[in-house]
Amino acid sequence: MTKHKMINGFKGLVAIGLVSLLVACGGGGGGSDDSSVSSESITARGVITQLGSIWVLGVEYETPNGGSYSDDDNVSSVAKYKVGQWVRLRGRRNDDGISGIATEVEYEAEIEGAAAGGAINGVTIIFTASTNTAEAGNITALNNGSRYEVSGLWLDDSTIEATYIKDDDDGDGIDEIKGFVEAVNPGLSLTVRGVTYSYGGPTVVATGDFVEIHFNGTTASSVELEDDFNDENEGQEVEFEGAVNLDPTYLANCPTGADFLIDTTCIDWDSVPSSGWMDGLSGPGDMERGLRVEAEGHFNASGLLIAEKIKGRGNRVRITSTASNVNGGAATFDLFFDDIQVTTMSGITEFDLDSGTSVSDISNGDGLEVRGIRTGPASMLAQRIKSESVNANRHELRAEVDLDGADASTNSITVMGISSVADSDTELEIEDTVIAAGSGSTSEADIDSFLNMIDDDNVVNSTNGPRDVVDVRIDTTNGGNGSFGSPYLADQIEIELEDD
Repeated sequence: MTKHKMINGFKGLVAIGLVSLLVACGGGGGGSDDSSVSSESITARGVITQLGSIWVLGVEYETPNGGSYSDDDNVSSVAKYKVGQWVRLRGRRNDDGISGIATEVEYEAEIEGAAAGGAINGVTIIFTASTNTAEAGNITALNNGSRYEVSGLWLDDSTIEATYIKDDDDGDGIDEIKGFVEAVNPGLSLTVRGVTYSYGGPTVVATGDFVEIHFNGTTASSVELEDDFNDENEGQEVEFEGAVNLDPTYLANCPTGADFLIDTTCIDWDSVPSSGWMDGLSGPGDMERGLRVEAEGHFNASGLLIAEKIKGRGNRVRITSTASNVNGGAATFDLFFDDIQVTTMSGITEFDLDSGTSVSDISNGDGLEVRGIRTGPASMLAQRIKSESVNANRHELRAEVDLDGADASTNSITVMGISSVADSDTELEIEDTVIAAGSGSTSEADIDSFLNMIDDDNVVNSTNGPRDVVDVRIDTTNGGNGSFGSPYLADQIEIELEDD
């Protein structure tokens, strides 16, 4: 039984107590090609999180012989795919929701070229703790002059959050980039991601098309119209992960009713019920450019994806705390009393401040809610910043638990380097379901069992995915209740049910 299915099972059994929940879990999971298993046709897009078969969006897809597998338009094999690569696939997903068969898988890099000052072809490459750089010498930053291939999410037209980086070792020395055509002057030039390339070749594209350009400097040697991989048949089931694009320029090319795009897919969120906004999202107001989400739904007759669920995904952080060390000129500040460093980027940061629209309008001590991407052990790239009333003894962290961050021996949990302890007053929850109510009633056994339930290691296999996302509300009063000798007390700890 996979971890996310296991914890969902816990939710249905809370009435019989936490210890019974732990005893009730067992079994195994995995894909199956048993023809008796009920399944449905699926088109999916997402990042590879595990291999053996191929794991995308929490589903283990078997990859039978005779399937179609490609790598940058070249015929390939499943053995060549790597964790961190973004792929599109067609196949069937079983009714258990965690297994299926992929009959077609396609991988294509977003950009190739030489590095200069942390960028490739002028596009800033963001590293996170999840970036797979094993095929690039396990680098932590780009080496100037070296050539790389990058797979990841476009946060805006000049920024990629990298999930996979490899040395560009094909030897052709040709730069590549993918994007929408913003303008075209037939036989002379075209503009993609804000850059105008001279191009005298045959005009095979129009404004609004999604293309791959091979170029040197700002001279394009070839322009290829990217194929529409989607099965945009009415009723086709779809599960897509990616970064939100709200740009009206691109939405103008979508069918009527589109609210945002993931990659080239136009999506309508109007049919998502309040219960369908999940994993840190509460509604359309939470959607902003560059936010990583998963949308599930089906295509209508116009080829518009009608979403039924939208989930927050990936390496995302939400922090409510007070600002310190504000540097408006550098667009940086700290949270949690200087312990967490925040960098903002004008292209994707949305401000909802009591007064002002930039970091320069933030003062030390201001209460803030900051959402963004975790870029290091105690650092983040902000995508949204708003004013928030912060009680002196109630700060909040929502992020993936740190490596070995749940320690039942000390009753402690560590998130982004911030440690706090649980005691009898700590409320314990799994996705809003109360496991122990706190207020003096949480027992040592409750705490030990709960913390042991949290996945906090780097082992990824068929029954265990990425580390759990937790939401911790923290009493920052020096010493808290002090019952376990920690400076912070966890008022509430919640495990959030993000799919692996």
